[in-house]
Amino acid sequence: MTVTLGHRPATVRPLRIGFRADASPDIGGGHVMRCLALSEELRRRGADVFLLGRVEGPAWLRAQLVEQGLPVSRGPDDPDELASVAQDMALDSMVLDSHTLMPECSQALRAAGMVVAAVVDGTARAQEADLYVDQSPGGRDIGTSFPDGARRLGGYRHALIRDAVLGAARHPGRRVVDPAAPPHVLCFFGATDPYGGVPVAVRALLATGMPMRLTAVAAAPRLSRAVEALPTGREQRVQVVGPVGQLPELARTADLVVTAAGSSVLDLLCIGCAVAVVTVAASQQQVYEAVLDDGLVVGLGSLEGLRASGATLDEGVAALHRLLTHETVRAGLARRGAATVDGRGCSRVAQALIDLIGEPKR
Repeated sequence: MTVTLGHRPATVRPLRIGFRADASPDIGGGHVMRCLALSEELRRRGADVFLLGRVEGPAWLRAQLVEQGLPVSRGPDDPDELASVAQDMALDSMVLDSHTLMPECSQALRAAGMVVAAVVDGTARAQEADLYVDQSPGGRDIGTSFPDGARRLGGYRHALIRDAVLGAARHPGRRVVDPAAPPHVLCFFGATDPYGGVPVAVRALLATGMPMRLTAVAAAPRLSRAVEALPTGREQRVQVVGPVGQLPELARTADLVVTAAGSSVLDLLCIGCAVAVVTVAASQQQVYEAVLDDGLVVGLGSLEGLRASGATLDEGVAALHRLLTHETVRAGLARRGAATVDGRGCSRVAQALIDLIGEPKR
């Protein structure tokens, strides 16, 4: 029996799909994590996948790539060199997930006959692609076409969610066994936390004066020391841990998660977490406003506002106090988040990409 892969029979060689993305302390690991999520689905459909890029950390991310068996090789920044490497690897398609690649990279890949997909965040940054994937909450123009005929998939339905996150979401029941026990709060700000958000958010949480069991993920020793130096109140326990690969499981056990308004918010919504978000950079404002307007999270304002004293800090502390006090508010957020991000985004994106590879070149 012949099994089809998109428009291609499986008796033909498997599709070969490359991902161009980087991870480092400066840019974090979000780009590579999204590629890892989509690669899991493509491999289930019989494709061979490869990561072209630099993965400089964190260690747990490199370990996950090894565990998943995703081959990593050098990812050139030069357009002609990238196209040459892709041709040497006999790739059918390249997925670009980068805010810094030159637009000429996508042009060179398309000129070499490859189908190009670009994972974008509100803007294509002049990349020319056959498929644009904008998983940001504001990307609502699902299935519309750009002037050049490219397809665009946007919004919550196309959030790229990893298998580890889906596994955490499938576990029934997230409520604390003993309702009288203090809420468990998880605080993390990405794989590298370059803006030092964790100590600032922990300070605001402790300022509520509410009992809690707080787990703070510190990406660097200086952040651990800053958190450990904060005074705690009665029935406030703080545990500081380093970056962990099992973050979805840790999030599943939390009654409240405080984090930055980045792509990890979509993972948390899929799991069914009650989430409070902070903007750490201007680029996160669109995501922040979208998830806030959709009633999926509680907004705490900007990191700089929480870092200083004054009205923004006071408002953030008050919002956290309400979340810690009212289990029903947290439960409502958790239900809405899980209903909005259904976790099937990778399946939808993978099918769209496979369909494009099977179509005659324009």
